[in-house]
Amino acid sequence: MGLLAAASLTSCSNFKVDVNSPEPIKVDVSMRLDVYQYKGDEPGKPDAALVSYEEAVERQRNRMAEIQRLKDNRFVAEDHRGMLHLRQKPAGDWGEYVERTVNAENEDRTLLMRKVAKDSNKPLHEVQAEQWKLRTDKAYQGEWIEVPGDKPNSFKWIQSDGPRVKKTASAPGTVPDAGTPAPTADAKPTETGGATGAE
Repeated sequence: MGLLAAASLTSCSNFKVDVNSPEPIKVDVSMRLDVYQYKGDEPGKPDAALVSYEEAVERQRNRMAEIQRLKDNRFVAEDHRGMLHLRQKPAGDWGEYVERTVNAENEDRTLLMRKVAKDSNKPLHEVQAEQWKLRTDKAYQGEWIEVPGDKPNSFKWIQSDGPRVKKTASAPGTVPDAGTPAPTADAKPTETGGATGAE
C-alpha cells in the first residue's frame, strides 16, 4: 500500500501542464457613449410647452370661481410672490380639498409666470412682482392681500378696501398711479419679514 502511494506521488510530479497559448489573447472592446442634456422642468417635445401652458390657463379658468369662494371665506390670500397663501385651513376633508386647490393653483401660476419670464426675457422675481400688483389691485373689499411693510424687505397682511382704479396720467409719458391698496379702518396689519420673491 505504501509502495503504491509512493509510486503515484512520483508519477504526479512528472506530469506537465502547458498554460501557454500559441497566440496572445486579444480583447476587442468597442464602447458607445451617448450624451443627453437633461432639462428637468421643460417638456421634451417643442410643442409640449405650449400645450402645458394652454392646459394651465384652462385649469385656472375652471378653478376661478372656487378660488374666489376661498377668498370670500378668508381662507386664502394673495402674497407678494403672486401666489395664493393658505391663511386658514378648515378642518376635515374640506380642509384637505382647500389645500389641494391652493397647491394646484400655485403650480399653474408658477408655470405661467415662468413662461412669461422666459418669453419676455425678464427675471422671474419681476414677473412675480407684476402679478402681485395686478392681483392686489383687483382684490375685492375684505380680501386678504400682502403689501410692503414698514421696514425694508418686509411685508404685512391687510384686508383690501376694494379694487383700485388707475388714475389718469397727468402728463404724457407719465405712468398711471396704481399704488398699494390702503388698509381699511378695521384691518389689522400683520408684519412678515423676509426677502423679496426673487428666486
